[in-house]
Amino acid sequence: MKVTVVGCGNGAFAAAVDLTSKGHQVTLYVNKMREHHFKDIIETKIIHAYGVGPKGPIKIHDITCEEKSAFKNKDLIIVTVPSYAHENIALEMSKYIEDGEKILLAPGSTGGALVFSKIFKENSKSKCIKIAELHTLPYTARKLSTDGVNITLLIDYMMCGVFPSIYSEEMFEIVSELYPSSHLVENVLESSLNNGNLASHPAPMVLNAGKIEYYGKHAHYREGITPSVANVIQIVDDERKNVCRAFGFKELDIKDRLALMKYCERKDNLYDCYQTSTEAFLPIDGPHELNHRYLIEDAPFAMVTVSELGKLLDIETKVTDSVIHLGSALMGEDFMKTGRTLEKIGLEGMSLDEINHYLKYGYEN
Repeated sequence: MKVTVVGCGNGAFAAAVDLTSKGHQVTLYVNKMREHHFKDIIETKIIHAYGVGPKGPIKIHDITCEEKSAFKNKDLIIVTVPSYAHENIALEMSKYIEDGEKILLAPGSTGGALVFSKIFKENSKSKCIKIAELHTLPYTARKLSTDGVNITLLIDYMMCGVFPSIYSEEMFEIVSELYPSSHLVENVLESSLNNGNLASHPAPMVLNAGKIEYYGKHAHYREGITPSVANVIQIVDDERKNVCRAFGFKELDIKDRLALMKYCERKDNLYDCYQTSTEAFLPIDGPHELNHRYLIEDAPFAMVTVSELGKLLDIETKVTDSVIHLGSALMGEDFMKTGRTLEKIGLEGMSLDEINHYLKYGYEN
Protein backbone atom coordinates (compact mmCIF):
# COMPACT_ATOMS: atom_id res chain seq x y z
CA MET A 1 0.00 0.00 0.00
CA LYS A 2 0.95 3.63 -0.45
CA VAL A 3 0.94 4.82 3.16
CA THR A 4 1.65 8.21 4.70
CA VAL A 5 2.75 8.19 8.35
CA VAL A 6 2.13 11.54 10.05
CA GLY A 7 4.44 12.45 12.93
CA CYS A 8 8.05 12.73 13.96
CA GLY A 9 8.06 11.01 17.36
CA ASN A 10 8.77 7.52 18.65
CA GLY A 11 5.67 5.91 17.17
CA ALA A 12 5.99 7.56 13.77
CA PHE A 13 9.60 6.44 13.35
CA ALA A 14 8.68 2.92 14.48
CA ALA A 15 5.74 2.75 12.05
CA ALA A 16 7.85 4.07 9.16
CA VAL A 17 10.57 1.42 9.53
CA ASP A 18 8.16 -1.40 10.41
CA LEU A 19 5.76 -0.86 7.49
CA THR A 20 8.62 -0.21 5.05
CA SER A 21 10.20 -3.53 6.08
CA LYS A 22 6.86 -5.23 5.32
CA GLY A 23 6.94 -3.97 1.74
CA HIS A 24 4.69 -0.92 1.89
CA GLN A 25 5.58 2.35 0.19
CA VAL A 26 5.84 4.71 3.14
CA THR A 27 5.96 8.49 3.12
CA LEU A 28 6.86 9.99 6.51
CA TYR A 29 5.34 13.45 6.90
CA VAL A 30 7.10 15.85 9.27
CA ASN A 31 5.48 19.21 10.00
CA LYS A 32 7.43 22.06 8.43
CA MET A 33 7.89 23.73 11.83
CA ARG A 34 10.11 20.79 12.81
CA GLU A 35 11.99 20.51 9.54
CA HIS A 36 15.26 21.86 10.97
CA HIS A 37 15.44 18.89 13.36
CA PHE A 38 15.19 16.34 10.56
CA LYS A 39 17.22 17.77 7.66
CA ASP A 40 19.59 14.79 7.63
CA ILE A 41 16.93 12.11 7.22
CA ILE A 42 14.95 14.24 4.77
CA GLU A 43 18.04 14.14 2.57
CA THR A 44 19.07 10.50 3.12
CA LYS A 45 15.59 8.95 3.64
CA ILE A 46 17.27 6.50 6.05
CA ILE A 47 16.18 5.64 9.59
CA HIS A 48 18.33 3.27 11.65
CA ALA A 49 16.24 0.63 13.43
CA TYR A 50 17.16 -1.34 16.55
CA GLY A 51 15.42 -3.72 18.93
CA VAL A 52 12.78 -6.37 18.35
CA GLY A 53 11.46 -5.12 15.02
CA PRO A 54 13.35 -4.54 11.76
CA LYS A 55 17.07 -3.85 12.20
CA GLY A 56 19.67 -1.79 10.41
CA PRO A 57 19.39 1.18 8.08
CA ILE A 58 15.89 1.28 6.56
CA LYS A 59 15.40 3.34 3.40
CA ILE A 60 12.01 5.08 3.57
CA HIS A 61 10.30 5.82 0.25
CA ASP A 62 10.00 9.51 1.11
CA ILE A 63 10.41 11.82 4.11
CA THR A 64 8.83 15.18 3.44
CA CYS A 65 7.47 18.40 4.93
CA GLU A 66 5.29 19.05 1.89
CA GLU A 67 1.60 18.52 2.70
CA LYS A 68 0.43 17.90 -0.86
CA SER A 69 2.89 15.10 -1.57
CA ALA A 70 2.16 13.56 1.83
CA PHE A 71 -1.64 13.53 1.69
CA LYS A 72 -2.54 13.13 -2.00
CA ASN A 73 -3.00 9.78 -3.77
CA LYS A 74 -2.44 7.53 -0.75
CA ASP A 75 -4.17 4.27 0.11
CA LEU A 76 -4.02 5.05 3.82
CA ILE A 77 -2.95 7.93 6.06
CA ILE A 78 -1.69 6.86 9.50
CA VAL A 79 -1.65 9.59 12.14
CA THR A 80 0.77 8.96 15.01
CA VAL A 81 0.81 12.14 17.08
CA PRO A 82 -0.21 13.14 20.64
CA SER A 83 -3.86 13.98 21.30
CA TYR A 84 -3.16 17.70 21.63
CA ALA A 85 -1.94 17.75 18.01
CA HIS A 86 -5.06 16.08 16.58
CA GLU A 87 -6.99 19.25 15.79
CA ASN A 88 -4.09 20.93 13.97
CA ILE A 89 -3.29 17.80 11.96
CA ALA A 90 -6.96 17.37 11.03
CA LEU A 91 -7.07 20.97 9.81
CA GLU A 92 -3.93 20.44 7.71
CA MET A 93 -5.33 17.25 6.22
CA SER A 94 -8.71 18.79 5.45
CA LYS A 95 -7.07 20.93 2.75
CA TYR A 96 -6.05 17.88 0.75
CA ILE A 97 -8.12 14.80 1.58
CA GLU A 98 -10.90 13.70 -0.74
CA ASP A 99 -14.18 11.82 -0.50
CA GLY A 100 -13.64 8.19 0.45
CA GLU A 101 -10.31 8.86 2.20
CA LYS A 102 -9.10 6.16 4.59
CA ILE A 103 -7.36 7.20 7.80
CA LEU A 104 -5.92 5.26 10.74
CA LEU A 105 -5.17 6.92 14.08
CA ALA A 106 -2.46 4.90 15.79
CA PRO A 107 -3.36 5.54 18.51
CA GLY A 108 -6.72 7.29 18.57
CA SER A 109 -6.21 7.95 22.29
CA THR A 110 -9.64 8.96 23.65
CA GLY A 111 -12.03 10.44 21.10
CA GLY A 112 -9.44 11.02 18.39
CA ALA A 113 -11.51 9.70 15.48
CA LEU A 114 -14.47 11.82 16.61
CA VAL A 115 -12.30 14.94 16.74
CA PHE A 116 -11.03 14.33 13.20
CA SER A 117 -14.53 13.68 11.88
CA LYS A 118 -15.93 16.85 13.48
CA ILE A 119 -13.18 19.01 11.97
CA PHE A 120 -13.59 17.40 8.55
CA LYS A 121 -17.32 18.10 8.71
CA GLU A 122 -16.70 21.72 9.67
CA ASN A 123 -14.42 22.01 6.64
CA SER A 124 -16.87 20.31 4.26
CA LYS A 125 -14.83 17.10 4.08
CA SER A 126 -17.14 14.60 5.77
CA LYS A 127 -18.43 12.58 2.79
CA CYS A 128 -17.46 8.92 3.17
CA ILE A 129 -14.30 9.69 5.17
CA LYS A 130 -13.49 6.40 6.90
CA ILE A 131 -11.50 6.67 10.12
CA ALA A 132 -10.14 3.71 12.06
CA GLU A 133 -8.33 4.01 15.36
CA LEU A 134 -6.27 1.72 17.55
CA HIS A 135 -6.63 1.94 21.31
CA THR A 136 -2.85 2.09 21.73
CA LEU A 137 0.37 2.78 19.89
CA PRO A 138 1.39 -0.45 18.08
CA TYR A 139 4.92 -0.24 19.46
CA THR A 140 6.87 0.53 22.58
CA ALA A 141 9.69 2.57 21.08
CA ARG A 142 12.12 5.36 21.81
CA LYS A 143 13.92 7.52 19.30
CA LEU A 144 17.68 7.32 19.79
CA SER A 145 18.46 10.38 17.68
CA THR A 146 17.06 12.30 14.73
CA ASP A 147 17.71 9.25 12.55
CA GLY A 148 17.30 6.22 14.83
CA VAL A 149 14.62 4.33 16.75
CA ASN A 150 14.73 1.42 19.19
CA ILE A 151 11.60 -0.77 19.23
CA THR A 152 11.42 -2.73 22.48
CA LEU A 153 7.95 -4.25 22.11
CA LEU A 154 5.50 -5.04 19.31
CA ILE A 155 2.08 -4.79 20.93
CA ASP A 156 0.32 -8.15 20.87
CA TYR A 157 -3.29 -6.98 21.30
CA MET A 158 -4.90 -3.84 19.92
CA MET A 159 -8.55 -2.82 19.77
CA CYS A 160 -9.63 -1.31 16.47
CA GLY A 161 -12.72 0.89 16.19
CA VAL A 162 -14.05 2.49 13.02
CA PHE A 163 -16.06 5.67 12.42
CA PRO A 164 -18.69 5.44 11.12
CA SER A 165 -18.95 1.81 12.18
CA ILE A 166 -20.89 0.88 9.02
CA TYR A 167 -17.40 0.78 7.44
CA SER A 168 -15.93 -1.46 10.13
CA GLU A 169 -15.36 -4.57 8.02
CA GLU A 170 -13.86 -2.63 5.11
CA MET A 171 -11.43 -0.68 7.28
CA PHE A 172 -10.53 -3.60 9.52
CA GLU A 173 -9.44 -5.62 6.50
CA ILE A 174 -6.86 -2.91 5.78
CA VAL A 175 -5.79 -2.39 9.40
CA SER A 176 -5.40 -6.10 10.11
CA GLU A 177 -3.13 -6.48 7.08
CA LEU A 178 -0.76 -3.93 8.63
CA TYR A 179 -1.30 -5.05 12.22
CA PRO A 180 -2.50 -8.68 12.48
CA SER A 181 -2.72 -8.42 16.27
CA SER A 182 -5.59 -5.90 16.02
CA HIS A 183 -9.12 -6.91 17.04
CA LEU A 184 -12.28 -5.24 15.78
CA VAL A 185 -14.58 -3.71 18.42
CA GLU A 186 -18.05 -2.22 18.12
CA ASN A 187 -17.07 1.39 17.43
CA VAL A 188 -14.53 4.11 18.13
CA LEU A 189 -15.99 4.89 21.53
CA GLU A 190 -15.20 1.37 22.70
CA SER A 191 -11.61 1.64 21.46
CA SER A 192 -11.35 5.14 22.98
CA LEU A 193 -12.59 4.05 26.40
CA ASN A 194 -9.86 1.39 26.48
CA ASN A 195 -7.04 3.91 26.24
CA GLY A 196 -4.94 2.62 29.13
CA ASN A 197 -2.94 5.84 29.48
CA LEU A 198 -5.82 7.61 31.23
CA ALA A 199 -5.46 5.18 34.13
CA SER A 200 -1.70 4.55 34.17
CA HIS A 201 -0.37 8.09 33.73
CA PRO A 202 -2.12 11.09 35.36
CA ALA A 203 -2.79 9.72 38.86
CA PRO A 204 0.85 8.71 39.54
CA MET A 205 2.01 12.08 38.18
CA VAL A 206 -0.26 13.96 40.59
CA LEU A 207 0.63 11.72 43.54
CA ASN A 208 4.38 12.07 42.87
CA ALA A 209 4.33 15.79 42.04
CA GLY A 210 6.51 16.84 44.98
CA LYS A 211 9.19 14.27 44.27
CA ILE A 212 9.25 15.04 40.55
CA GLU A 213 9.63 18.78 41.12
CA TYR A 214 12.13 18.50 43.98
CA TYR A 215 14.51 15.98 42.44
CA GLY A 216 13.89 16.58 38.74
CA LYS A 217 14.55 12.90 38.29
CA HIS A 218 11.88 10.24 38.28
CA ALA A 219 11.02 6.76 37.01
CA HIS A 220 7.23 6.67 36.53
CA TYR A 221 6.62 2.93 36.72
CA ARG A 222 9.57 1.80 38.80
CA GLU A 223 9.34 4.48 41.51
CA GLY A 224 6.04 6.30 41.02
CA ILE A 225 3.65 3.35 41.09
CA THR A 226 3.79 1.98 44.61
CA PRO A 227 1.13 -0.41 45.98
CA SER A 228 -1.04 2.46 47.24
CA VAL A 229 -0.69 4.44 43.99
CA ALA A 230 -1.64 1.30 42.08
CA ASN A 231 -4.81 1.17 44.20
CA VAL A 232 -5.76 4.65 42.94
CA ILE A 233 -5.05 3.62 39.34
CA GLN A 234 -7.31 0.59 39.80
CA ILE A 235 -10.19 2.78 41.03
CA VAL A 236 -9.76 5.13 38.05
CA ASP A 237 -9.94 2.08 35.81
CA ASP A 238 -13.02 0.78 37.62
CA GLU A 239 -14.78 4.10 36.98
CA ARG A 240 -13.84 3.84 33.30
CA LYS A 241 -15.29 0.31 33.21
CA ASN A 242 -18.57 1.61 34.63
CA VAL A 243 -18.84 3.97 31.66
CA CYS A 244 -18.02 1.10 29.29
CA ARG A 245 -20.77 -0.99 30.88
CA ALA A 246 -23.36 1.74 30.31
CA PHE A 247 -22.61 1.67 26.58
CA GLY A 248 -22.74 -2.13 26.49
CA PHE A 249 -19.04 -2.49 25.76
CA LYS A 250 -16.90 -5.36 27.01
CA GLU A 251 -15.41 -4.49 30.40
CA LEU A 252 -11.73 -5.26 30.03
CA ASP A 253 -9.92 -4.67 33.31
CA ILE A 254 -6.57 -2.90 33.17
CA LYS A 255 -4.79 -6.01 34.49
CA ASP A 256 -6.25 -8.15 31.71
CA ARG A 257 -5.55 -5.58 29.01
CA LEU A 258 -1.91 -5.11 30.04
CA ALA A 259 -1.40 -8.86 29.99
CA LEU A 260 -3.06 -9.27 26.58
CA MET A 261 -0.80 -6.57 25.17
CA LYS A 262 2.25 -8.42 26.60
CA TYR A 263 3.31 -5.44 28.68
CA CYS A 264 3.36 -7.56 31.81
CA GLU A 265 2.09 -10.75 33.43
CA ARG A 266 -1.46 -11.11 34.72
CA LYS A 267 -1.41 -10.94 38.53
CA ASP A 268 -4.14 -10.63 41.14
CA ASN A 269 -3.34 -7.00 41.94
CA LEU A 270 -2.24 -4.19 39.70
CA TYR A 271 0.99 -3.35 41.50
CA ASP A 272 2.26 -6.89 41.02
CA CYS A 273 1.37 -6.66 37.32
CA TYR A 274 3.54 -3.59 36.84
CA GLN A 275 6.42 -5.24 38.69
CA THR A 276 6.60 -8.01 36.09
CA SER A 277 7.09 -5.52 33.25
CA THR A 278 10.87 -5.77 33.26
CA GLU A 279 11.25 -5.18 29.52
CA ALA A 280 8.57 -2.54 28.81
CA PHE A 281 7.62 -0.38 31.82
CA LEU A 282 10.22 -0.64 34.56
CA PRO A 283 13.21 0.49 32.43
CA ILE A 284 11.45 3.72 31.39
CA ASP A 285 13.24 6.80 32.73
CA GLY A 286 11.12 9.89 33.41
CA PRO A 287 9.11 12.05 33.35
CA HIS A 288 11.46 14.49 35.04
CA GLU A 289 8.98 17.38 35.09
CA LEU A 290 5.24 17.84 35.50
CA ASN A 291 4.89 19.49 32.10
CA HIS A 292 4.83 16.11 30.40
CA ARG A 293 2.27 14.34 28.22
CA TYR A 294 1.57 11.81 31.01
CA LEU A 295 -0.21 14.70 32.75
CA ILE A 296 -0.90 17.47 30.22
CA GLU A 297 -2.18 15.06 27.57
CA ASP A 298 -3.74 12.15 29.41
CA ALA A 299 -5.64 14.14 32.04
CA PRO A 300 -7.32 16.76 29.79
CA PHE A 301 -7.54 14.71 26.59
CA ALA A 302 -8.60 11.36 28.06
CA MET A 303 -9.75 11.60 31.66
CA VAL A 304 -11.97 14.60 30.94
CA THR A 305 -13.79 12.67 28.20
CA VAL A 306 -14.51 9.79 30.59
CA SER A 307 -15.71 12.25 33.22
CA GLU A 308 -18.03 14.00 30.75
CA LEU A 309 -19.47 10.71 29.52
CA GLY A 310 -19.99 9.71 33.14
CA LYS A 311 -21.97 12.88 33.84
CA LEU A 312 -24.07 12.29 30.73
CA LEU A 313 -24.95 8.79 31.96
CA ASP A 314 -25.26 9.68 35.69
CA ILE A 315 -22.20 7.58 36.55
CA GLU A 316 -19.94 8.79 39.36
CA THR A 317 -16.26 9.29 38.50
CA LYS A 318 -15.13 10.72 41.83
CA VAL A 319 -11.48 9.66 41.79
CA THR A 320 -11.07 10.45 38.10
CA ASP A 321 -12.48 13.93 38.72
CA SER A 322 -10.19 14.40 41.73
CA VAL A 323 -7.12 13.63 39.63
CA ILE A 324 -8.32 16.04 36.92
CA HIS A 325 -8.86 18.86 39.44
CA LEU A 326 -5.54 18.29 41.21
CA GLY A 327 -3.72 18.12 37.88
CA SER A 328 -5.42 21.36 36.87
CA ALA A 329 -4.27 23.03 40.10
CA LEU A 330 -0.71 21.80 39.63
CA MET A 331 -0.51 23.11 36.06
CA GLY A 332 -2.55 26.30 36.54
CA GLU A 333 -5.07 25.28 33.89
CA ASP A 334 -8.69 24.16 34.11
CA PHE A 335 -8.55 20.83 32.30
CA MET A 336 -12.34 20.50 32.55
CA LYS A 337 -12.62 23.51 30.21
CA THR A 338 -9.55 23.06 28.01
CA GLY A 339 -9.75 19.27 27.73
CA ARG A 340 -11.57 16.97 25.33
CA THR A 341 -15.17 17.69 26.22
CA LEU A 342 -18.29 16.23 24.63
CA GLU A 343 -18.57 19.40 22.56
CA LYS A 344 -15.08 18.85 21.14
CA ILE A 345 -15.85 15.29 20.05
CA GLY A 346 -19.23 16.22 18.57
CA LEU A 347 -21.44 14.49 21.16
CA GLU A 348 -22.72 17.46 23.15
CA GLY A 349 -26.47 17.44 23.73
CA MET A 350 -26.96 13.89 22.48
CA SER A 351 -28.84 11.13 24.29
CA LEU A 352 -27.38 7.63 24.57
CA ASP A 353 -29.48 6.46 21.62
CA GLU A 354 -28.41 9.44 19.53
CA ILE A 355 -24.75 8.80 20.33
CA ASN A 356 -25.05 5.15 19.29
CA HIS A 357 -26.75 6.15 16.02
CA TYR A 358 -24.05 8.74 15.32
CA LEU A 359 -21.25 6.25 16.03
CA LYS A 360 -22.77 3.86 13.50
CA TYR A 361 -23.73 6.25 10.69
CA GLY A 362 -21.77 9.44 11.33
CA TYR A 363 -22.94 12.33 9.20
CA GLU A 364 -24.29 10.04 6.48
CA ASN A 365 -27.72 9.40 8.01
